[in-house]
Amino acid sequence: MKNVKRMRKYLFYLSGENEKLAKAEVEFLLKSYSKFRLIEEDKQILVCEGNGNIKRLALTHEACEFVTSCEIDDLEDVFRSLEYPETKICVRVKNVGGKKLDAAKAERELGAILWKRGAEVSVSNPEAIIKVYLANKAFVGFLIQKTDTKQFLIRKPTNKPFFMPNVVLPRFARALVNLSGVRENEVLLDPMCGTGTFLIEAGLMNIEILGIDPFEKIVSGCRENLRYYGLKANVLMGDAKKLPFKDNSIDAIVTDFPYLQSTKSFGSLMDLYYKATEEFSRVLKSKRFAVIVSNIDFDELLGNYFKIVGKFYQRIHKNLTRRIYLCLKDY
Repeated sequence: MKNVKRMRKYLFYLSGENEKLAKAEVEFLLKSYSKFRLIEEDKQILVCEGNGNIKRLALTHEACEFVTSCEIDDLEDVFRSLEYPETKICVRVKNVGGKKLDAAKAERELGAILWKRGAEVSVSNPEAIIKVYLANKAFVGFLIQKTDTKQFLIRKPTNKPFFMPNVVLPRFARALVNLSGVRENEVLLDPMCGTGTFLIEAGLMNIEILGIDPFEKIVSGCRENLRYYGLKANVLMGDAKKLPFKDNSIDAIVTDFPYLQSTKSFGSLMDLYYKATEEFSRVLKSKRFAVIVSNIDFDELLGNYFKIVGKFYQRIHKNLTRRIYLCLKDY
């Protein structure tokens, strides 16, 4: 009999930068490993069931083992019956919208309930942390991990050997890689790789990476960036309109199209969009995803080759709002 891994119930505290994208990142990352079931969502809180390498998540602040949700006024009753580990524990309360409480006071009161029940409460040196998130309801869980956001600052574009402006930042790049549903040791292609931000984030998660760019200088710079992070520099000079790969050979595509800057470049840019999109659909495996970033809407074009299962917006400044398309090759 096949050994089926038990589904876990997770409680995620998401980044508020782009809640819709953060929720989708969790969903499609977990779906790439297992079944996924949404249980509850409330502002920056997502409760779901699934399995997967949640350490990869970029737009999640914290992940917990889900215990329960309740009305905020019922929290004390929950803590009077809450099962706790026989180790040093503490309670941490976070307001994330909705009804707000004095977090420090709530931590003391809830911790006192556990202490009176015999728990070993240690604020300064806990071995287990009970998280309470307050949105429209209260959500309770045992902390599993916190996202190390410093890693993304260390890898910001200006810290890399080869730099170009207006690239997707590492944290969002990682989220888009996760959105693609690509797993470790599978192949991710960025057919317009530029400085290699998507490739770097994917490579650091043990995903096989391939890059294409038409300009020799950029190919050289991208390779330099990849080597800087100890990654294989699998980058070729080539044309996204004529990819040098077999049909149905790529597990995931994540790319950022050149942006339309003026009406003068509209014709040549749309030629690239049409022909490159057709090539993406050719080389991508069936039932797999392409994540495509653009500064223009081109739903109709994409719909000729893919099923658009998600569309997200990321405002950069008043003159630039990125469109992020999650596209399924549904044949």
